[in-house]
Amino acid sequence: MRLTFIENLFINCKIGTNVQTRYLCFKGMSYESESYLCDINCVQLWKALAWFRCGNMQLETVLSAWKGMPYTERLCQGCNLGKVEDEEHLLLVCPNTQKVRECFCLTLPFTHTSTLVELMQSTNTVALAKFVACCQYQRTIYPP
Repeated sequence: MRLTFIENLFINCKIGTNVQTRYLCFKGMSYESESYLCDINCVQLWKALAWFRCGNMQLETVLSAWKGMPYTERLCQGCNLGKVEDEEHLLLVCPNTQKVRECFCLTLPFTHTSTLVELMQSTNTVALAKFVACCQYQRTIYPP
């Protein structure tokens, strides 16, 4: 039974089906505590980073899933790009978080080809947590 689970996990890693699976692929099968749990003393920042790493940022990909909406229709309400609002869109693409990205460009590895994995590999966990929290806040004040 366990071997089948692990085989399926690695098959899903190659496909990249969801955020949790991608995180497991990035993390490997290591079961130790994350260093950011000790590095970050602010509860709000700790939660923001934990939610990001676990794929629970309350974005349209998660919120609309409860309504039964197809994945391709879970669009960002804050911009007019017509893209699905997932972690990658909010943190790296959405025009409404562009100013936040500009504020953190010196402390986090941003380029025009940045990926979520590169962002997750950042060694500056405090800056990453602040960045994620600022993007989440910016999302709450999207224009109606």
